[in-house]
Amino acid sequence: MKLTQLRNLRAVADAGSVRQASRDLNLSQSAITKSIQMLEAELDTKLLHRASHGVSTTASGEALVARAGIIESELKNARDDIARIEGAFTGDVRVCVSPTTAINMVPKALINLKRRRPAVNVKIEENVYPDNLAPLRRGDVDVAVCMLPEKFKDDDLVSEVLIEDEVTPAVSVGHPLTRKRDLAFEDLIDEDWVLFGQSISDHAIHEQTFRVNGFEPPVSTVVCASFTCALALVENGNYVMLVPKQVFRGRVRGLPITPLRLTTPMQPWTIAVISRPSNLLAPACQEFVDELRKVAPLISIKS
Repeated sequence: MKLTQLRNLRAVADAGSVRQASRDLNLSQSAITKSIQMLEAELDTKLLHRASHGVSTTASGEALVARAGIIESELKNARDDIARIEGAFTGDVRVCVSPTTAINMVPKALINLKRRRPAVNVKIEENVYPDNLAPLRRGDVDVAVCMLPEKFKDDDLVSEVLIEDEVTPAVSVGHPLTRKRDLAFEDLIDEDWVLFGQSISDHAIHEQTFRVNGFEPPVSTVVCASFTCALALVENGNYVMLVPKQVFRGRVRGLPITPLRLTTPMQPWTIAVISRPSNLLAPACQEFVDELRKVAPLISIKS
C-alpha cells in the first residue's frame, strides 16, 4: 500500500468522480484508476462503487479514506516536528471555529500565535458542534473551538473546557427593550426572535433556554444558518437573539447589538477546544491551544 494510492483514493472519494480527481491532482484519469485498482487487488476488496453518474465509496472504501486522512495528517505533523527540531518553527494550524467563538476568542489567540510564530500557516473554517467532529476524525482539521451543549465523550477525540459561559438575549442598540429595567425572560416571550443555527433540535441552546424557564420555544421565528445574517437582522430590526456573553467581552469596538440585563438566570454554555490527544498534535497546534488557554480567562464571565 502506497501513500500515493491512498491520496488518489481520497481525492476520488472527495470529488465524486475520477475525472474531477484527475484535475485536482493534475494526473491522468488512467493513472488514478490504475492506482486504485492495484490497491483493491492488494486488499482483495472493492473500494469504489462505479456508475455512469460518478463514483462513491463502499463501506471498506469509506473506512480506508477515513484512515488515509489521519495518515496524511500524521505525516504533516512529522514534517512539522522535524522542522522544529532543526530550528525552523513552521507548520500548519487548521482550525474549525463556531461563529460565536470566531468573533472574539479565536482571533485573539491566532494573533498572539502569529506574533510569536510568523512562519506558521493558519487555515480557518467555520462549523458547529457536532458537525465539526467528522473533519476532526478524518484529519481534515487539527483543532475545533466551539460551544458545547452537553458533556463531551468520544473514543478518539479529547476536549478541554476553556470558558464556562452563559447565553444572553441581545437586541439592537436602539431596541425599546434597552430602556426597560428589571426585565425577566418571560417579558421576551412575545418578541420576534432570530434563532441562529442549522436547525432547531432538542439539544439546541434556544430550546433549552425557553424550556428551562418554563416556556415553549416561539413558533414565529427566523431560523438563520448564517451568523452574519442573524446579526444584521437583529441590528436592523426589532429582533431578539441568544448569544454567548463572551462575544461582548474584551472588544475595543462594540458590536451593533447589545445584551439585555435580565433578572432571570440564563442557560450555562461551555466553550471548549476539541482535538485529537495532545501527543498527536503538531507543535504549532499545541501552541495555538496554549494561546487559547491564555485568552480564555480574559473574556470569561468569571473574570
